[in-house]
Amino acid sequence: MRVQEVTFETLHVLPFICGPIANNTYVLFDEESEDCVVIDPSFSFDWVLFHLTESGYKPREIWLTHAHYDHIVGTAYPEFRKLNIPAHLHPLDEILFDEALDTMQRQIPFITDCPRPVLDLSDGGKLHVGKYTFETLFTPGHAPGHCCFYCEQAGWLFSGDLVFYHSYGRYDLTGGDLPTLMKSIREKVLTLPPETLIFPGHEEFTRVRDEKVFY
Repeated sequence: MRVQEVTFETLHVLPFICGPIANNTYVLFDEESEDCVVIDPSFSFDWVLFHLTESGYKPREIWLTHAHYDHIVGTAYPEFRKLNIPAHLHPLDEILFDEALDTMQRQIPFITDCPRPVLDLSDGGKLHVGKYTFETLFTPGHAPGHCCFYCEQAGWLFSGDLVFYHSYGRYDLTGGDLPTLMKSIREKVLTLPPETLIFPGHEEFTRVRDEKVFY
């Protein structure tokens, strides 16, 4: 299901709620440059790609907040593999990628392989959609290589499974750790401007000011 898009100047976020655990897959599109990227392609990614094609959007690359299978399964769809575009991941999540691939091959009949991501995300690294800059924030705790993507210009944070509305991600999976997760939230999220809009990996959007009250 697609929900209402959010815009800042010429930059658009198209959110899609996908799959059995309601993953949020995000499409970023700059109407000025026609640049397009996708964050965390999940289940039903073939349907998302069909919508993008119908709308004239062509993704250039994929940004992965982390490598749990519900956030990367879209890259295993045949429709994605035909695009021949890179997916980017933090190197500390390579072990999770291998676990996720094994899970997908055992549980999803049509998946036989998944393109390996480029392991080049790092804390403070810069990504771009058109003229807009996104900073990679290294935020471990839910996953060892978990990252968020922050656009200061728009006041947007894509938080993956680190922060949800008045909640936070699991820490009982491979590489998870509660003190590390809380440190990431307090040092990398709650220090952002209060009006920053948070786009989480599941559930509804929130803002930094509302999470400061919770934490």
